[in-house]
Amino acid sequence: MNLEEIRQHYKDFDGWIHSLMALTDTEWHKPLGDGKWSVGAVVAHLLFWDQYSLKERFPYFKEGAELPSYPDFQSVNERAREYAENKATKEEILDGLLAVRAEFHKMLEEMDKDKLALAFKISKQHMTVGEYLIDFVYHDLHHQKQVDAALGRALVK
Repeated sequence: MNLEEIRQHYKDFDGWIHSLMALTDTEWHKPLGDGKWSVGAVVAHLLFWDQYSLKERFPYFKEGAELPSYPDFQSVNERAREYAENKATKEEILDGLLAVRAEFHKMLEEMDKDKLALAFKISKQHMTVGEYLIDFVYHDLHHQKQVDAALGRALVK
């Protein structure tokens, strides 16, 4: 996946986020399956990890940087679920996600292929900026597919 494809993903994904504004409360709170999180909790999960990347990763992407390991996944995910279920409205979550994604767009517009190739470490794992971004593109697509399946929607490409 090249830089233009990454940029296009984020543009396309914004359309999907906007489409969620039309969900009813029942759809927003619908679990993805038996014992699974709700649509809203999954979207809040995306928001929390995007906020993390924006604050704790992107500013530190430098050649040879050694970044700390990720926070405890379960605690971040639980905070996202709690936020969606008890603290925020659908609009607050979606607006927050779109605002973070607007920052991603700015960053991606200023990026070039040399920046994508910058190598660094997270804990002991070596990766490039491009690989990091691609991991999160696939993370988006994974959750988009789950949400769309729960809502009976066809995956929009």
